[in-house]
Amino acid sequence: MYEQYCHAMDTASFAKEEQTMAVHAVTLELPDEVYQRAQRVAQATQRPLEEVVIEWIRPPVQVKLPELEHLPNDELLRAARATLPPEHTQRLQELLAAQQQRSLSEDEQREAVELVEQEDFVTLRKARALFLLKQRGILPDELLLDP
Repeated sequence: MYEQYCHAMDTASFAKEEQTMAVHAVTLELPDEVYQRAQRVAQATQRPLEEVVIEWIRPPVQVKLPELEHLPNDELLRAARATLPPEHTQRLQELLAAQQQRSLSEDEQREAVELVEQEDFVTLRKARALFLLKQRGILPDELLLDP
């Protein structure tokens, strides 16, 4: 159910060639869980919510996934099942909690951004691996999102 609204204006700073692009105001309807996640990331990184959402819509050009198309099935399955270590999630939660109490130091902000970027990379890699497994007709039932 779409419960939250996010008014996104492209105010984030991007590469110089992208700064010349026109800026438009857009209203988006986001599912509550997406909105909540964006809020947590914005708080952890002390950035505006709009900047986080824009980053998700238009990820940085330098983020590239390794070629997965040529991997054997067993390696694709490992990629689809990959998770980050629990310490990663715990540390991000610690940073979120600290941010609620005080401003994060520059090092903590950088760490929070890195943790979120790692999470995003693993999520994108998993999604690509799932897509390729489905294309190959070998997606195991336990990996189906909508059985």
